[in-house]
Amino acid sequence: MLLTDTIIMVALALYVVAWCLPSLSGRAPLLILASVIAFAAAYSGFTDDRWQAVAGLGVSGLFLLSAIVALIRRNERDRFPFVSGFFITLLALFAGAMLYMFPVSPLPIPSGSYHVGVKDFELTDTSRPGLLGAPSDAPRRLLVRVWYPAENIVGLSPRPYFTDVEAKTTATGMGAIFGFPPFFSYTKHVTTNSYEDAPLLVGSRNLPTIIYSHGYTSFAGQNTVLMEELASHGYVIYSVQHSYDSSPTVFPNGDILPNDPSIIENIRESMNDPDAARSAEAKAFTSNTFDDRLDGLIQMREEAARDGDRLAEPSARTWTDDRIFILNQLQNSAVPTGVRDVVAASRFDRTGQMGMSFGGSTSGDFCLRDPRCAAGINLDGFDYHFTAVNRDMPVPFLMFHSDMETLYTTMDVETPVETRGTFNDLSYERFETAGSNDTIVRLMIKGASHLGVSDFNLFMHRPVRDPILGTTPADIMIRTQNDFVRGFFDKYLRGESNDFPAEQFSTYEGWAVPVDSSRVREWFISKSPEERSAIEERVTQAKALVGASAVAP
Repeated sequence: MLLTDTIIMVALALYVVAWCLPSLSGRAPLLILASVIAFAAAYSGFTDDRWQAVAGLGVSGLFLLSAIVALIRRNERDRFPFVSGFFITLLALFAGAMLYMFPVSPLPIPSGSYHVGVKDFELTDTSRPGLLGAPSDAPRRLLVRVWYPAENIVGLSPRPYFTDVEAKTTATGMGAIFGFPPFFSYTKHVTTNSYEDAPLLVGSRNLPTIIYSHGYTSFAGQNTVLMEELASHGYVIYSVQHSYDSSPTVFPNGDILPNDPSIIENIRESMNDPDAARSAEAKAFTSNTFDDRLDGLIQMREEAARDGDRLAEPSARTWTDDRIFILNQLQNSAVPTGVRDVVAASRFDRTGQMGMSFGGSTSGDFCLRDPRCAAGINLDGFDYHFTAVNRDMPVPFLMFHSDMETLYTTMDVETPVETRGTFNDLSYERFETAGSNDTIVRLMIKGASHLGVSDFNLFMHRPVRDPILGTTPADIMIRTQNDFVRGFFDKYLRGESNDFPAEQFSTYEGWAVPVDSSRVREWFISKSPEERSAIEERVTQAKALVGASAVAP
């Protein structure tokens, strides 16, 4: 809680007590003083991106006016003011609730034994100009944020979740998705556990390395808690901010690249689109037979090709190419001087690939295309690239999903019985062998919604958070992400002999639900050879509709 929050709440509480005690000596001056203090604190908070303080600003202004009236009317009755006291208390509670519902607290301390360092740097690809809304001659500029185990943090201050500049650019770009640009700006007051430019842990070499991509229109730090957890256990994590498809990007030299405004319009339209595309999604995700679900997926692909859908092309291709470019630059040490020590200590021939939402889809596509992927994670991303449909992942792969019930509710459809699973049941494994590879792990978190697979859980309290992030308790959402992701990478990237995922499922029994894709296999092998061939041919043709895949179908 901010100091201004505390002052507002204490001052308003003092006002309520004084108001309810008409016979209190010096009551009128005390009312004026309390309301003035609350107003000043609320004004200070509001002008410093604590927009929730606007309630305190209005309430304290009203209280000040009431206090002045009370001062003028000195002959007021001495009995308890039941009616006015009730409304005064209600208003004070409302102002306090606005601050409580949107808390400002430090990020949870990671469980590892190392301090966490963080650095931002830029990598530029001159071979791919004019992408995703950039000027035709502008090179592809990418912000990369790296978290790593640090030696010491003496004399350093932890990085804020957003800097002042990011609060007015990156955060407002994310907030625009919700129709209220300042929505996330207050998180600039949140303190992380990452220390900028902290010295790398002495003796570091061949550190396990992970490349990460955020969700569509989001930003490099949207899963900071997870990054800090991994770095505190000795991992290095490079997060790529995909310019123009992200929130506005602030580079270390101060340059700012805006997001492409057209993507905000497209997302808002898709959220309220009842036409055929929406019907195709419903068919693909909620039908009660896998034949219908496959029809829906292919219909979505056909509509994307027909309508020139940005997600399918060029975003899908560009994001994977961004990841390949970044990894090439890191592997060749073609990076700014300030991060060369961290890069030199990282291992790039066997990497973990991870992403949330569209970034998760990108991770799957990368792992199908590039042998430097040793293990991959998709944090609640649909297979937008479509390359993983009826494909065996060549490496261990984890799919961490939100609760499909939240999607069914959003789409206003009935819960399927026979095919209840996730929206990726037909991806990441061949139909004929689905559910038989124990290195392909699928799970769903009860009560979670899509945006809940992020840090955002920590920035809102119930009931405000429920329609946005789901009903899963914030600490459960954060810890399940941390423990499943770290357990997976410990086993498949580090080669540790651990009890993943049994240990994690046991720890979070009742919340983390394993998803069995063997029903896909049962569906497919029930078909005749001719029907199977026809299904596979349809998938192959659908993959060729949008862009050019770098992998064989």
